[in-house]
Amino acid sequence: MLAQPTHSTDNQLGGSTIAEASPEEYSNNPLVDNGETFARDPFGKYWYMGPTSSWAFCRRVLAILGTRISEPDPPIQPWDLETIDLAWNPIGLNEQPDISDLPSKDYALFLISTAQYYLAPFAQIIDHPQFRKQIEDFYENPAVEARKSRMWYSQFLFTLAFGEAYTQTGSSQGIPGLQFASRALSLIPSIVPMEKNPLAAVEALCLGALYLQSLDLRLMSFQLIGHALRICVSDGLHRHMPTDHVSVAHSNRCNTVFWIAYIIDRDFSTLVGAPSSIRDEDITTKLPSEIDDSMNAAAMTLQIRLSRLTATILTGVYGVDRNFDGSLLRETQSVLHKLAAVCRDLTSYLGTTLHGTNIKTSKLATRLILSYHHCVVLTTRPLVMCVLQRRIALGDDKKTIPEGPISSLLQSCAHSALNILRALETLGDNNLLDSFLPFQLETAWSSAFLLQIIVAVAPTFVEDRTWLAAAHRIFDMMIARGSPAARLRKRDFQRLEHIMASYLREGEGNSSAQDSTCRTPGQSGAFWDPNLSSEMEEFSPWGLLGSDGNFAISPNEILNLTEGLNMEDFLLRE
Repeated sequence: MLAQPTHSTDNQLGGSTIAEASPEEYSNNPLVDNGETFARDPFGKYWYMGPTSSWAFCRRVLAILGTRISEPDPPIQPWDLETIDLAWNPIGLNEQPDISDLPSKDYALFLISTAQYYLAPFAQIIDHPQFRKQIEDFYENPAVEARKSRMWYSQFLFTLAFGEAYTQTGSSQGIPGLQFASRALSLIPSIVPMEKNPLAAVEALCLGALYLQSLDLRLMSFQLIGHALRICVSDGLHRHMPTDHVSVAHSNRCNTVFWIAYIIDRDFSTLVGAPSSIRDEDITTKLPSEIDDSMNAAAMTLQIRLSRLTATILTGVYGVDRNFDGSLLRETQSVLHKLAAVCRDLTSYLGTTLHGTNIKTSKLATRLILSYHHCVVLTTRPLVMCVLQRRIALGDDKKTIPEGPISSLLQSCAHSALNILRALETLGDNNLLDSFLPFQLETAWSSAFLLQIIVAVAPTFVEDRTWLAAAHRIFDMMIARGSPAARLRKRDFQRLEHIMASYLREGEGNSSAQDSTCRTPGQSGAFWDPNLSSEMEEFSPWGLLGSDGNFAISPNEILNLTEGLNMEDFLLRE
């Protein structure tokens, strides 16, 4: 079991020097337009290295370290952008869809219920009362209903595919449900006539995008969700629909469909490192919690706020055309201020709406908690790259990190990464780890990758050394349960372990694992004060994984950290 993250309270490091590095060295994001925007694979194909993409970050780091060792391994082949060769033949609008080899109605309902639980919070993309009513009609006359309601039939096939993926034993040959997903994809036209029920098309496209992303087909998936969002905009779903113009049911349904497409698009934009497809300023439809006071509406609103924050990270921390003006710390401060506000409301949601329940069993809660910590990781990842680049450039002589805000920001990155791994390991121990949808694998991989770098260049920032075994255990659990992409992510991580070990052995960093010249968490003074957590209850609603109250960075800690960035010594002069 991954040990509890701890804070050091020592105020002295005998014989060490501090603040040898300048904050200016951490003022620009090295992941944005620094000459490494495109990379060529062994087959001559150029790949876009999106700044927020964990896949691109992985390859940037491996490439940098590979130049510093005498015998680098050959590049990973292929670059793992496509795990399987998935193909389908489009079915014309006047052609009869394939209805062969479908499960019985009772088994289909079981698969759909399974998919509904695991897809949360995305399960609302399906209008379940209407969907189940149509199932009854379908099994009365499959051929007629499949041809008459093509988009509904596509949704039906996708839910069967998800249901089979989650009921597999791990010993299945191939990917369970793939035959249903291929048939579902063949029903989605490249151009959707607006008079042919565009709402149903968006629902099917969202399910298709989620399924393709689960297979690690991220570029195909990104195209599908982009198509879905463009249909939303074309049909006006991003605008508020007054109920005196349309029915309440239609207005609410359009609201739900748009926001789910929005959340998926923001997530997948981050995965490939692309800009958001729609500006928040152009959206006037209400938040779900402004329409409905249900638990699901509250959870979706929190997820929307985290998704909006992701867009802020994309345009701010990772924004292009920044003219390298030293804005990284200011943008990071702005994001963390917003994150603290979301953290307060998320804590309230977990402590009230889900009070008395086992949070581990709530897909909504685990999704929100992991998304929160991933926002911290994504925001602070450029600083980790700054540390790595400085470590490589200066070698073993000067590897200290400035005390204060920069030290605390890096510690917050390590803290959230550790909490992600701890959360996922606990979910795995309770047989609740998601081995199909891509989100938990993405957070595990990106967190483990960052921790490996931090341990090598600033070992005192990660006092808990059980994280490595936990990371491998999470990968192994996902592989055993049939995750299509977990084996590839584990291979990437093992490659980093090997290259980092080679780099350290060859002398430039052979003492970093024992050296304590890096600023420890407790030396950050007011910027990282563990006593700030005392305002949280002894039983923290963040205790997805226990009752110690130390799972989350509290809102006060985040605000204290961001205020620390305003100190005069760390302001970047214009």
